Amino acid sequence: MTNDDPRGPGHAPGEPFRPPWERRFPAPPAPAGQPPREEVTPEHPPSGAQPGPAQGGWSRPRPLALAGMVLATAILGGLVGGVVVAALLERSDEDAGQDGGARAAVLTVEQTSAIAEVAAAARPGVVRIESIKSTPTGQEQDIGSGVVLDEAGHIVTNAHVVIGTDSLKVVLADGTERPAVLVGHDFPFSDVAVLQIGPGGLTPIPAGDSAALRLGETVVAIGNPLAEFDGSVSVGVISGLDRVRVFDGVRQADLIQTDAAVNNGNSGGALLNLSGQFVGMPTAVLRQSRSGSTVEGIAFALPANRVLQVANQIIANGGPIERPSLGLEHIEITAENSSRLPRTAVNEGAMVAAVAPGGPAAEAGIRVGDVITTIGDAAVDRSNPLYNALMTHAPGDTVRVVLNRNGRIIEVEVRLAKRS
Repeated sequence: MTNDDPRGPGHAPGEPFRPPWERRFPAPPAPAGQPPREEVTPEHPPSGAQPGPAQGGWSRPRPLALAGMVLATAILGGLVGGVVVAALLERSDEDAGQDGGARAAVLTVEQTSAIAEVAAAARPGVVRIESIKSTPTGQEQDIGSGVVLDEAGHIVTNAHVVIGTDSLKVVLADGTERPAVLVGHDFPFSDVAVLQIGPGGLTPIPAGDSAALRLGETVVAIGNPLAEFDGSVSVGVISGLDRVRVFDGVRQADLIQTDAAVNNGNSGGALLNLSGQFVGMPTAVLRQSRSGSTVEGIAFALPANRVLQVANQIIANGGPIERPSLGLEHIEITAENSSRLPRTAVNEGAMVAAVAPGGPAAEAGIRVGDVITTIGDAAVDRSNPLYNALMTHAPGDTVRVVLNRNGRIIEVEVRLAKRS
């Protein structure tokens, strides 16, 4: 039987004409035990249908019906595809959210656990240093922090915490108090000092390699801020390495910058990596920019490699490191203080403020008001202060010193003394 019905194939007699996009979908599969239901689609003829006379096969739709079928297929495919894609995307987002959240949660838990473990292990190795200093108005007490170096009782701290004091006392983490003596310091060259207390019951903090620190690495600071919050723990990251600042007239070119909270009293304490190793010593906090703007979250620490090198040398010497001295006091000529100094013929160098009687400078004929511009072969300027120029020499060396005295260039030789 030929299919000459103008409604096209797939329509039972008497069924109203529908365009292809309105035709019914294939029938659902028959339940088990029943004969399969007949599927009726435009592409597949019903059982028993014969090929059409013109095509030798199932007749194709007319051009209008073809266009409608293409449009219907596109719309239907778009809708179905959109639903499928949306479902897949939603599922992917859920999976990603669950996996990412799980990873973040694991990372947070692991990092928090590591910080807590570091704090618990290192806290006994950070001590409170109490100093008493005589002043014109009486006695002044100051508080700082220190780090236990060994079981023999050596404590390393910042030199500015302990120099010029009349008495020193160390308070351990458990509250035990022990008198302390100053073994030696390296002020102002490296701002490191070593104390010693009685041995026994001490927990040294293991040394780390400060040269291995990386930007963004998490660090833990432990100290005694504001003289009342003993053993405070703060957490931050390594914000910068090899930072350059001038402290006490010395250009420090290897400072560690961190945003871990550090305040007065933290000086001389511990900066630790997540392995619980001593990698730095907090020494200064930047509160104000050169323009006067308020600054937050910028603290500096001395790298542990240099701290321990100086401390071990002090311990080996049984006293301070031998450093050279010119036997004078000076003021660096900088943009910040040049307006407060007498007018000079040069805008860089070190102005002599005082000369020790009988010292090396006095014997060489150096006078108050002279500006030192060169020591040895090194220029004395803002990038290389006088102390930095001296650090390359040793006591007993004879060095060439170039002066500017009211516009006159004077060259003298000075035999350097040992710093007292």
